[in-house]
Amino acid sequence: MTEENFQEFIGECTIYLRSRNRLAQEEFGIGEFERFEYDLCTRKFRWSNGGVIQAEADLTVVGSVSNVTETWLWSWANPYLNDIDLGDIHMVRDFGESHEMEKLSEGKWNADEADGWEMTSVAARLLEAQAAYRSPSKNGYLFLLLNNLRSADDTDPETDHDL
Repeated sequence: MTEENFQEFIGECTIYLRSRNRLAQEEFGIGEFERFEYDLCTRKFRWSNGGVIQAEADLTVVGSVSNVTETWLWSWANPYLNDIDLGDIHMVRDFGESHEMEKLSEGKWNADEADGWEMTSVAARLLEAQAAYRSPSKNGYLFLLLNNLRSADDTDPETDHDL
């Protein structure tokens, strides 16, 4: 794939993710809650107000951007995530390899936050995610895909909705 074709593909994926995020905001209020938290081991993401869960989703770790090293690191190449179920993110790498897209198949490369959003947009489109979230940290950002979005009213009644 040529660089021009790759940039067009990223543009299409970005439009897809923006529309999906907008829908998640409209339908579930994503981005309007006091607090968010996630658990990589259980692959759950939750939003709450006053310590009470308002919405939740299943998550997939896409990758991270380091402001220290100025690099992108795909989750499948991150040794700190070896013991975590990463879901279908490997399908993005496989797609990159089969279509000769280096940024999708190389584990780590020079990048900034914009690159993180681009790779998350591509992953969202390829994996048909409902939304994505960028979690800030001291040294950069962790990018996550969200699926099976639901309000707390739609979750398992056996689940404790207090944090």
